Amino acid sequence: MRVMSLQQLAASVKGRHVGANVSFDAISTDTRTIQKGDLFVALQGENFDANNFVEQAQAKGAVAALVSEDVVVNMPYVKVNDTLSALSTLAKQQRELAGIPLVAITGSNGKTSVKEMLASILKQSHNVLATTGNLNNQIGVPLTLLKLNERHEIAVIEMGASQQGDIAELCDIASPTVAILNNVGAAHLAGFGDIRGVATAKGEIISGLSDNGIAILNRDEPWLEQWLEMLGDRKFISFGSTDQADVWSDLNEVTTGLLDGRFTTRFALCYQQQRRDISLRLMGKHNVLNALAAAAAAISLNVSMADIREGLAALNPVKGRMQPLTSIAGGVVINDCYNANPKSFDAAMACLEEISLPVYLVLGDFAELGDNSEQVHRQLGERIFNSDVQGFYAVGNNMKCAVNEFNHLSTSTKRDARHFNNKQDLSDYLQKKLMAETVMLVKGSRSQGLESIVEKITIKGNGKCC
Repeated sequence: MRVMSLQQLAASVKGRHVGANVSFDAISTDTRTIQKGDLFVALQGENFDANNFVEQAQAKGAVAALVSEDVVVNMPYVKVNDTLSALSTLAKQQRELAGIPLVAITGSNGKTSVKEMLASILKQSHNVLATTGNLNNQIGVPLTLLKLNERHEIAVIEMGASQQGDIAELCDIASPTVAILNNVGAAHLAGFGDIRGVATAKGEIISGLSDNGIAILNRDEPWLEQWLEMLGDRKFISFGSTDQADVWSDLNEVTTGLLDGRFTTRFALCYQQQRRDISLRLMGKHNVLNALAAAAAAISLNVSMADIREGLAALNPVKGRMQPLTSIAGGVVINDCYNANPKSFDAAMACLEEISLPVYLVLGDFAELGDNSEQVHRQLGERIFNSDVQGFYAVGNNMKCAVNEFNHLSTSTKRDARHFNNKQDLSDYLQKKLMAETVMLVKGSRSQGLESIVEKITIKGNGKCC
């Protein structure tokens, strides 16, 4: 961010300034990662109050603080009623000051993949600010926007939601000039009620566009007409799997698979009279649709087809998202444990069907499915039983329903499903079970923390992907 004094901060957020008028050019909300000279923002939540850590932030090098309570500390600060609201206000001001194109991305699945694809494309010719990690919520989006500086030419911002109104709030802060609505699936149902509620909430990103903004919409989605009504007279570019879309690819012509421990996908990207052969270091037809969404957004920003092709070809798998690694037995472990819901699971299973090696699954609970959770997990067990998966190993209370359903349907002694009481028992079993010339997918919701299992069954520093 641009250099700001504490007096300027107080005026911007309508706060009370106490102490010296120091300046800062970076903000932190975490004392574990704070850097010398940062402004420390003391956020409050249901289970924490960072006002209690201002002294610790000072010891780590913070030059000042933004607080919601008066603090006894030998450091200047600005006091406001709500530090998160003040953070959002400050981010909104910084975004308006930057005045650059900003692409906002939402959807039930593929947000991060689309973000990484688009950022890789744009970096071929622009200086880009893009969301890092999982900073896609009411705290993460403001923190990302506050990293904008004079060098940035385009911003790519991922937006997540757990309830109605979240996307609208983020759009008010970020003022997107391009909005990508990737897809809708059964994710975070506990906060939306049903899938229609998800579609409506994701559609808030369209309402958040300016009058001259451009929407990037998935023509394959059944919610398209609803979104077009929300769009009104504003422009849009569609993407999809048929020539009815502006940017499209014939998914029947896609080739995808695992080659020497690396994923590869090849397809033809079509736009108007142009056709480009694209190669991805990712797997699956769902990633073709993600690439089409990113390409459509790039086209809206007048990026060349050559840069689109080069940017997509340069991208490596994102850690924890269908990331191929080498197992301790010499086989392949696919690390897809960053998150999980039924639609992303179907996409992962479709990828596995393209692999000509024995496939095993390691699954943890799929979270935030609301009252349908038990039923959804039973359906997962049936889905796995009807696949060619050789073995299915699970942890988590809800995933026990999936294992029971699999075993209820199965009469084979060659395929097994087992549930474990904890991750340690599961890890111990897998280390004995692993074999060469096999593929094992590890997937579960973020709350399951299955990356600890991945670490124990893969060779450190020997991932095939990057």
